[in-house]
Amino acid sequence: MSYTHFEYEITLLNSQISKLLTIVLRSFEDSLKSLEDKNINLAQQVLESDYNIDELNHIIEESVYQIVSKFRPTGKDLRYMVSIIKFANNLERIGDLSCNIAEKTKTCESIEIKEILTNKELKKMFGISLDMIKGAYKAFAEKNVEEAIKIWKKDDEVDFLEQQVRKNVTNKIKDPNFNRDLIIPYILLARDIERIADHATNLCEEIVYIEKGKTIKYFL
Repeated sequence: MSYTHFEYEITLLNSQISKLLTIVLRSFEDSLKSLEDKNINLAQQVLESDYNIDELNHIIEESVYQIVSKFRPTGKDLRYMVSIIKFANNLERIGDLSCNIAEKTKTCESIEIKEILTNKELKKMFGISLDMIKGAYKAFAEKNVEEAIKIWKKDDEVDFLEQQVRKNVTNKIKDPNFNRDLIIPYILLARDIERIADHATNLCEEIVYIEKGKTIKYFL
């Protein structure tokens, strides 16, 4: 195999992954902002960006197939090629979940949703999930297994916070002044963010597999 040409193709592939990550991160951030500001136009932009995310994910998959067919990589190089598809697919799923959040901007337009968005557990979930995605990509770019494992472990905190949100909702139901229309958005928003964190952990698992050829649980 010509490593000069192979590495050039990998460089192009990594740039596509970087572009996909940028779009997905923007989509995630904008989805929450659209909900907070009740900005229907911004929510629509998030929904429309999903086409670009899906298309770029498809391009990455096709690029991998062509590289594998052309260069027939083995060992770590082959693991990388297989894992990069999973990496892109997880980013695409984060984009889908961001669309779920943006959709809530439309369904909750007539509801005073500020109480949800100022919830400290939800705000912390969003911050951690965002950091996990950014950190996973940094670990990917730097081939940093230790950092990937550290980020992977943060998912437990997000899971705990989601449980707290559910408990808070249960307690608020007993409050006669609590708007019952907020119950479903509360729970669904927490669920979407928790699932985004799950996909970030999947990114970390792929990093470890690429570099070590073993599942992440082997190193825990």
